[in-house]
Amino acid sequence: YKYLIAMAEKTEKFYLGNKNLPSPDAMFDYSAHPEWVADIAKCRKNIIYFAENFFYIVNLDRGKEKIALHNYQKRVLRGLRDNRFVCLLASRQIGKTTLMTIYALWIACFFEDQRLLIVANKEQTAINIFKRVRLAYEQLPNYLKPGAVEYGKTSMSLGNGSSIGISTTSSDAGRGESVNVVILDE
Repeated sequence: YKYLIAMAEKTEKFYLGNKNLPSPDAMFDYSAHPEWVADIAKCRKNIIYFAENFFYIVNLDRGKEKIALHNYQKRVLRGLRDNRFVCLLASRQIGKTTLMTIYALWIACFFEDQRLLIVANKEQTAINIFKRVRLAYEQLPNYLKPGAVEYGKTSMSLGNGSSIGISTTSSDAGRGESVNVVILDE
C-alpha cells in the first residue's frame, strides 16, 4: 500500500512543471486523507466555507493572506450562489472585484463544463482581474482544484471542462461565445 502511495506521488504531473498547477491526470490518494474529501464536499456546497478557508488575497500591508469576509460580502456571495441573474450596485472599495473572483473560481473549480467570461473596460483591467483569479487558483491545495489543461495570461481551461477567459467591453465582446457566467466590471 505504501508503495502505491509513493508511486502515485511520483506520477503526479504538473502543468509546465509548476507544482501549484496539477495536470488533469495528476493522482492523489484521497483514501489516506478523508479530510480532503470532506473539504471538497464542503467547498462545493458552501461558497463562504471555500472563500474563508482557501481563498487568498494580497493585502498591501501584510502580503498574501486568507480573506476575512465581512457580513455584507457573505450576503453578496450567497446572492451570487442562489440567483441566476445578479446586478450589484455598491459603493467603491468594498471588495466587489474580489467577490467576483471568488465566485468565478468557485464555479470553475466545483462545477463541470462551466464557461466564465470576465469583461472589463480595458484589456489591462481584465488581465489584472484574471491575475487575481490565477493567484487564488495557484494558492488552492492541489487536491482541491481540477487540473490545468491550458493556463495563460488571458484564459485558463481546467480538467473538469470549465474555463475562464477575458474580454474588453466592446460591441462584439463575447459575441458568438456560449457562457454560463459573465462578470462585467465597470
